[in-house]
Amino acid sequence: MQQFDTVVVSDLHLGAHNARADDFLRFLDSIRTSRLILNGDIFDSDQVRRLRPDHLEVLDALRSFASVADVVWLQGNHDPEPAWSSTVFGIAFQREIVIDSGDKQYLVCHGHEWDASMHWPAWMIRGADNIYYASQWIDPTHKLARSLKRRCKRFCKAVKNLQHSAMNEARRRDLDGVILGHTHIGQDIIEGGIHYLNCGCWTEKPSSFVGIRDGVARRILWNADHDRITVPPPPMRFEHEPSGTAVA
Repeated sequence: MQQFDTVVVSDLHLGAHNARADDFLRFLDSIRTSRLILNGDIFDSDQVRRLRPDHLEVLDALRSFASVADVVWLQGNHDPEPAWSSTVFGIAFQREIVIDSGDKQYLVCHGHEWDASMHWPAWMIRGADNIYYASQWIDPTHKLARSLKRRCKRFCKAVKNLQHSAMNEARRRDLDGVILGHTHIGQDIIEGGIHYLNCGCWTEKPSSFVGIRDGVARRILWNADHDRITVPPPPMRFEHEPSGTAVA
């Protein structure tokens, strides 16, 4: 059993065929924390279609978790509108939250507002999604899916621009770091004195999350094949400051 002060997860995409609900349920059983932050895109559709029984089990588990910990729901671009989710599920979505980690402060939000790819043509987004899903079906280890994301220059540029825009926002607010979701790319870097973390996702292996323990925020991997938590090497450090905002 792993103990954390705060755990931040994102991008479960409940309702999607590649949502790893069983893995997430086992993960919840393996941790103890006083605060769980659900950092957007917990659902895959703003109309909450295609929820399977194991997806409903996740919602039940989160309700149970809320009886012993503070559970914070943050809005993602795939999540239902706040008024709808409040009426149907009793969920109060927030846009963002600022949290303390030791002597540091972090902005936590989903991050889609800085994503230039949200303005790509719909046919391009659907095509990229279909290729991604097909790659996961062809290769159950998900190595192919991760490789395709790394090789797509346009996607990588959008992710980098989103990262820089979020870090600039943290700097503008005089915060020490920012914790996002949205990109499905887990990251943990320090650049220009700003700590950038991304939770990753729960639609491919290995899944990851951000854990805060003893005042230190880290991206951590969840190995579903062995039900084991793995802490990667310390964050990469870069001295220069990010510049510019997201570009189309």
